[in-house]
Amino acid sequence: MEYDVIIIGAGPAGLFCSSNIKNKKVLILEKNEKPGKKILVAGGGKCNFTNNDSINELYLHYGDKKNFVKKALYKYSNKDLLNEVGFEYIITDEGKVFPKNMNSKTVLNWLLEINNKNNVEIKYNIKIQNIEKKDKFIINTNKGEYISKFLIIATGGKSYPMLGSTGDGYNIAKKFGHNIIKPKPALTPVIIKDYPFVDLSGNSMNVLIRKNKQIFKGNMLFTHKGFSGPVILNSSRYFNYGDLIKISFVNFDNEENFRNDFFELINNNKNSLLNEVLKKYNITKRFIAIMFKRLNLNNTIKCNNISKNERNKIINYLYNQEFIIEKVGDFNVSMVTSGGVDTKEIDSKTMESKLIENLYFIGEVLDVDGETGGYNIQWAFSSAKVASDSINSK
Repeated sequence: MEYDVIIIGAGPAGLFCSSNIKNKKVLILEKNEKPGKKILVAGGGKCNFTNNDSINELYLHYGDKKNFVKKALYKYSNKDLLNEVGFEYIITDEGKVFPKNMNSKTVLNWLLEINNKNNVEIKYNIKIQNIEKKDKFIINTNKGEYISKFLIIATGGKSYPMLGSTGDGYNIAKKFGHNIIKPKPALTPVIIKDYPFVDLSGNSMNVLIRKNKQIFKGNMLFTHKGFSGPVILNSSRYFNYGDLIKISFVNFDNEENFRNDFFELINNNKNSLLNEVLKKYNITKRFIAIMFKRLNLNNTIKCNNISKNERNKIINYLYNQEFIIEKVGDFNVSMVTSGGVDTKEIDSKTMESKLIENLYFIGEVLDVDGETGGYNIQWAFSSAKVASDSINSK
């Protein structure tokens, strides 16, 4: 069976790419029994499908890949996407964009509807057995042989393997000579050794995290075994087993400024209870109670009764507390994959392979991972659009 274009993978990248290819016979091959499984679980089933950042800020949320993604994001931006979506949406205070009904099926149904109108064919339960290129691409599967001029790999990474993302695209890329940057879980929580904050599970606060010379700021969520929330998820790509991180729970850029402020605070409130005065730093009563227990401080201690040693312990606890990472979440809990097809071998304007003509890689299969907040699905859409535009021009 021969087609003009074959896309492997019916996730957001594959479905959006196929929906934008014009006047060509298009086939999507999907290993699962249904399309878009990862779309359905995105954002807790609500699907945060992009972010409302300005285009001049959007590309900055992709780590060291910001220069690679920039061309595709400028060519098809979040604003372009919002002008096209066939459903109502809402924008949160943080800039996250969701369907108005907060149901991820809305995004998937929109993509499927466009594909249906464009007569895109989708075959399910397909297992790729071999791919080779002669004059055209020849794809052998458990359900027969398929031939096409253009081949697009949209298989995703390795995150959420239970949904079908098992790194199949990496094997295809390697077969055609592409280098694979070692895949690693990203946007994942961390488990902390000797974790002291079980009682704070479900609470969050703004923190500053330091790992060597790296600094991360943002909202952190306390879990039963460690930390999560945006600041942890976004920085998890830089964390490994055994890493030492230092966390500041107070809003000061350096320890000296905090130390001076703390001394002034207790001097101005000598006859007040310390646990009441500390609330000035926007730390909760429960957090303070845990700190008092760990530092062996009396709940009734007043500011003028704190010893020099106790002052130093409090400062260190609030500004410079050390934690050892026992485990970084694996692919079962990571939202995206860091690593993948080496972007040095991909044309950033079109997503076409520099090694093999008419072979394209889009979405998460590439070594591109954005921060949490809709950036990864936006990348799926933008990379898909520039690939489809390239094919339309040939």
